[in-house]
Amino acid sequence: MNALDVWLRFAEDDDDEAEAEANTFATEDGRFRVEWYLTSVGLVKGVGFDTLAEAHAWLMREGFQDFSS
Repeated sequence: MNALDVWLRFAEDDDDEAEAEANTFATEDGRFRVEWYLTSVGLVKGVGFDTLAEAHAWLMREGFQDFSS
């Protein structure tokens, strides 16, 4: 399963390294799943959504920034 995007969250705006990384995946049932990691720990959480827009809205509310190319 390939990630659709890459999101990063920084503890401070001027930090060089992200404290967390998140990716959105399309699931086999047509939904979307965000998996996010604290970079120093590993997998922390996976959250399911009905639409990609809902997944992106959640990421933004959680302080992630879209770094997809």
